[in-house]
Amino acid sequence: MKKIRYLFLISVILTTSFSCCKDDDGLQSDDQGNFAEYFTCKINGVEFNPTGTFNCNNLSFYYYKEATAGIDAGYFLLSGVDCPTYNAIALRIFGMNPNTGYLDFLEPAFADSCSPIVQSVPGEIVEGMFYYDQLISGSMNITAFTPRDSVTEKLGKIEGTFEFTVANEENDSIIHVTDGAFRFKVPNIW
Repeated sequence: MKKIRYLFLISVILTTSFSCCKDDDGLQSDDQGNFAEYFTCKINGVEFNPTGTFNCNNLSFYYYKEATAGIDAGYFLLSGVDCPTYNAIALRIFGMNPNTGYLDFLEPAFADSCSPIVQSVPGEIVEGMFYYDQLISGSMNITAFTPRDSVTEKLGKIEGTFEFTVANEENDSIIHVTDGAFRFKVPNIW
C-alpha cells in the first residue's frame, strides 16, 4: 500500500511540475494576435450580447482602405447579430481613415459620414423588422487600430467604445445604444 501511495505521490509531483513549464516560444498569447473578439452594448438599458449559430456569424468587422470589388475606399463596418432573434447593431462609416481617437458621428473628424443602424425584430420574423437608422447623436472612441504586420503576418487590432441614438419614423420611436465596446482582429495590411 505504501508503494502505491509513493508512486501516486511521485506521479502527482511530476504532473504538476510539467504543467508549470514555461512556454518554449517565450511569447504571450496576445503577442501572436490571439485575443478574444467581442461586440457588446446596451439597447435602451438592456444588455445586447450577440449570439451566433452554426450558420450565422454573430460578429463582423470589415475595413477597406482602398476601393475594391465595388466597395468604396474607406468603408468600415462593425456589427453584432443575435442570430436566434435576428436583432442586430451595425456601425457603418464611409470614407474612414485608420486613426485612433474620438469620432463624433454627426461631425466626423477622420471619416466622411457615419451611419449606425439597429435592426429590431419585435417577435416572430413574420411580424416584420424595424430599422432604426436616423442618426440623432453618437460617437466612438477608438483606442487601438493597427493593421496586420506585413513581415510577421501578425494580425492587427481594433478596439474601442461607442454610443449612439437612432430613430425610426415608421413606428415613431427612438433607441439609445449605450456602453458599447468592441475588439476585433484586423486582417488588412496598409
